[in-house]
Amino acid sequence: MYKTTSTNVLVKISTHTSEAQRAEWINHIRWIMRLPLEGLSIARPVAIVERPRPGYVMELMDGLLPLSALLDLSECSMLGGADPAEKLSGFLETGGLKRRVALLGRLARLLADLHGRGLAFGDLAPSNVFVSQAREHAEVWLIDCDNLCFCSRAVKDSMITPDYGAPEILRKESGVNTLTDIWSFAVIAFRLLALSHPLKGDMVNDGGPEVEEAALRGELPWVDHPTDRRNEMSTGLPREIVLTDRLRSLFSECFGEGLASPGARPSMAAWAAAFEAASALTVLCEASDCGNHFFAEKSLQCPFCDHRNSPENHLILTHRLYAPELRDPDEELDPGVWVKTGDYVVLSLDSPLELRRSPVGTSLYSQSDPLLSIELTRTGLKVTPCDGCEVSINRVDGGDPFAITRPQRLKSESRRGGRWVLHLGGRDSGHPTWTFKW
Repeated sequence: MYKTTSTNVLVKISTHTSEAQRAEWINHIRWIMRLPLEGLSIARPVAIVERPRPGYVMELMDGLLPLSALLDLSECSMLGGADPAEKLSGFLETGGLKRRVALLGRLARLLADLHGRGLAFGDLAPSNVFVSQAREHAEVWLIDCDNLCFCSRAVKDSMITPDYGAPEILRKESGVNTLTDIWSFAVIAFRLLALSHPLKGDMVNDGGPEVEEAALRGELPWVDHPTDRRNEMSTGLPREIVLTDRLRSLFSECFGEGLASPGARPSMAAWAAAFEAASALTVLCEASDCGNHFFAEKSLQCPFCDHRNSPENHLILTHRLYAPELRDPDEELDPGVWVKTGDYVVLSLDSPLELRRSPVGTSLYSQSDPLLSIELTRTGLKVTPCDGCEVSINRVDGGDPFAITRPQRLKSESRRGGRWVLHLGGRDSGHPTWTFKW
């Protein structure tokens, strides 16, 4: 890959040695130029270079850098730091937990959309994933799309980035396909969050090259195998800090049963939904000397420094479905059926949140229309419905729902820990709700 004198324009030149290989490669690039990639953040070929060697031109957004740069900085500080703060300096400098979860959610959604079009990326690795240089942004682009294919494509060893090729490829049992993409994504995600490779535990790190090769072929258990602890890992970040329960389950499926059975690996849509849900649970530690984000699933205590955030600066909203059509006709006082979905989000001070018909973390979230925005401020809880959306609110312990037709605020002085419910739809039919304490 080469930079050019034109801003954001890159050129890739063929490295094939024979004329037949170069002709085959350039024909494949021409085929890629005709693929249905519209709307995807993929730096696709826009022009063919014929002389002096065949290649192609691609355009890339400004202000991006390879994901490998974030990994290198994070892992170097983890290995070289003398105290916990030094070890985490690279992790924090590259955006911490919140940015990583956001980036991985974007990458997973991009790959899910690509797979939905019947295409596999092929050689997914940190060097082929470009992300925003600025920490406050989470743009994701894929480059170097030579290996794009429908269904499956045979590969040579030189076409796969070491450490990220699926075991079945290294065992020469398979070409690249959507299932090998899923494996590569999971390795990237685990490394970015835990700062260690999922197949390189202490047994591999203390052994020779042949042990590492065996591990990458899937002949050893992954580092967090629940019963086979031969290859457990004593380095990296604790998984209970950097992974939600849902993410830990997906990694276990992918690197456990999915190690030998590619079909058991979670889909990219499942990964995207899990990372989007995780993003909605991150809060910033209020301790001035910390700066970490953490998952506020059950507690507001930061696992990085043990500081407990102020409860008044956060609000946990739990998702339920209100289904009056399931009312028991024999129960005259039955107010309806409330179905708890297990989904919830954390609302932090001065960080507005958009609520949609489908909650974040579900497959339909990205396609759902926004229904309202909600914001926690020093003066209270502000609820702003979207145009044309039927929204109402009431106390759980009684009172008729109050229709919200314009921005409304629950004042801070009224916050006493009572339970409230936001209805996102008419009371006579099924609709989503969010309950919270105020």
